[in-house]
Amino acid sequence: MTPKLESYTTSLRQSFLAGLLALLPLFITWKVLSFAFITVDGLLGDRLNDLLQGTTAITVHVPGLGLLATAVIILGIGYLSRKVFFKRGLELVEAAINRVPMVRSLYAASRQIVSPFTDNAKLPFSKVVLVEYPMVGRQTLGLLARDRVTDDPDDDRVVVFFPSNHLHLGYPVLLSRDDVTVIDMSVEDAIKFFVSCGVVAEDSLGRSGGQVVPGSRR
Repeated sequence: MTPKLESYTTSLRQSFLAGLLALLPLFITWKVLSFAFITVDGLLGDRLNDLLQGTTAITVHVPGLGLLATAVIILGIGYLSRKVFFKRGLELVEAAINRVPMVRSLYAASRQIVSPFTDNAKLPFSKVVLVEYPMVGRQTLGLLARDRVTDDPDDDRVVVFFPSNHLHLGYPVLLSRDDVTVIDMSVEDAIKFFVSCGVVAEDSLGRSGGQVVPGSRR
């Protein structure tokens, strides 16, 4: 193969690879959205369209009707979930679920994953912290899970949870209180930071103010 032909072949291969890499994210996004649309719309779409045709005697198929209905139902449940009477009904449903052995375990595990990040009343994290971890010179954002490990007055350690962008995945670390710096960031903003893999960040990330966790022996 001549040098000119080899150069042309290399350029062609690189162009093809560049085009493939440019189209791949679009293809994946399209496939995911198509699957989500077909799956969600299929839950109610066919039934609602049949009901619409039976009621109006008009042969019509409205695409996305099931998706729209699902969104309305979710919004309705979200609105009702903040009402006292609905919460009481949900508690009765949960009580019934807790009587079924296998279902109880599955539901409890699901609740444990979701509730710490959606239920403010059960939110276990009160402060956002910066820690020089896992090595000197590298700062890591974390959530203060416990401001004291034991009741021993000489034990001044705290528990910091370092979540991944999946939130419920991560690891708790026991650290000296003096090594943990509280920053002026809300837990909600920190969660946005984790979920976005650091893309969404507040200015408060750089304003630590040198505050250690309250209760330090300093």
